[in-house]
Amino acid sequence: MSVSSVNQSVRRWSAAAAIAAKVVNCRRVLQVITPSHMSGAEMQLVRLTRRMKARGHEMPVLVKYDSPAITEMLHQGLEVERARIGGKINVLAVHRIAKAAKRHRADLVQSTLSTASWWCGWLEALGGPKTVGHVQGFTSAAWHRRQSHLLAVSGAVRDDLVAQGIPAERITVLYNVLEPEEFRPQRDAAEVRAEFGAGARTPVVGTFGHLSVKKGYRELFAAMPQVLAAIPETQFWIFGQGDLKAELEQTARAGGFLGQVRFAGFRRDAASVMNAVDVMALPSHREPCALAYLEAALLARPIVACRAGGAPESVADGETGILVPVGNGAAVAEAILTLLENRDAARRMGEAGHQRARELFGWSRFISTLEGVYERVLAD
Repeated sequence: MSVSSVNQSVRRWSAAAAIAAKVVNCRRVLQVITPSHMSGAEMQLVRLTRRMKARGHEMPVLVKYDSPAITEMLHQGLEVERARIGGKINVLAVHRIAKAAKRHRADLVQSTLSTASWWCGWLEALGGPKTVGHVQGFTSAAWHRRQSHLLAVSGAVRDDLVAQGIPAERITVLYNVLEPEEFRPQRDAAEVRAEFGAGARTPVVGTFGHLSVKKGYRELFAAMPQVLAAIPETQFWIFGQGDLKAELEQTARAGGFLGQVRFAGFRRDAASVMNAVDVMALPSHREPCALAYLEAALLARPIVACRAGGAPESVADGETGILVPVGNGAAVAEAILTLLENRDAARRMGEAGHQRARELFGWSRFISTLEGVYERVLAD
């Protein structure tokens, strides 16, 4: 090859590299999170970190030192740094986050969960790096007022922040995302069903979420007798941990249907067990953007949810699932029975949900939007 040809190739490569650099300005972003347990927000951070690192960004993660979520984060392959940053009266948290940001030469800091956002906001107010708060739920805007920009997981969360006085131009809606290869069953559905004592034709309703009042568990358990009166062999699989477990067990025991309920706790094989249920029911009172709805949709499971919060953005009523009024156990029961008694319609809803999830909740749109937010924040 001639020298002129080499020079032309170098110029072409340089031009292509310059274009790529304009498309992706690789950034050093310190991720700060203060979790009390491993749930949707924590898994979203794990997946986000993997994706952004693959794009060339540096994504060190700072986690409160005693978080029960750390074990699972490590199991998921996330490299974490621990620090005493928990608690909203822990004024030393700002200093510790500042030290981590300086050590990693962070261009900016991104927070997940309210305590992390509270201290990151103060870090910015005191002259530290600019910060972006990832708002994963309905929370007080006070925790985020000092941050440059906010990421809301749904339009409902954005509207709630605006109602509390946060300017709309400081908020970008960024739905939680998930793609099929990230949530793929590893076990046969028949094998999973056998584990729980269910046959191939046993109707199974699965619920995936922290055992708390706001997740709608009381309404779900109030619905169980009505469902069992119509379809006595139905099983209810409960996946999650929380303080409400003892109360729910007592409710089932007193109602005489404890034998039809399986309390399975936290499961790493969530894709496999969710793939073995017929209906995913999570009647949360005000769900911001439940990852469980996206997981169920990708596995083509029809969904029962409440017509509140961000659920109508995740579940298309009558198309990918059924939305019911908040706090109405009878409506939850009716929705579950509709899906169990009309299997063809339920199958069509599941398939529609799968297609919708692939179109609306993928990583390509998420990452391009997030990178755009980073550039705007740093340019301001």
